[in-house]
Amino acid sequence: MNGWRLAALFGFGVLVGAVSHAALSGRPSPLKEGASSLLSHGLAAKRKAQALVETAKENLEDLVAEADQKLQDRQKAAE
Repeated sequence: MNGWRLAALFGFGVLVGAVSHAALSGRPSPLKEGASSLLSHGLAAKRKAQALVETAKENLEDLVAEADQKLQDRQKAAE
């Protein structure tokens, strides 16, 4: 890695660390409020995605059960 890239990466790390420290310190600040708001939106999106996946999973299980039943019906008819 080039020296300037390493220095830029280190500087970015220090910046992220400083912002994180300010956001997570005990004092109320606009940065902390913004971070909590961003996290709350992220959690809401995660929950919506989980609900969507769960619904899709249930629908797929229903579809597989119906297909299995139709296969059994065809096998009985063939006998």
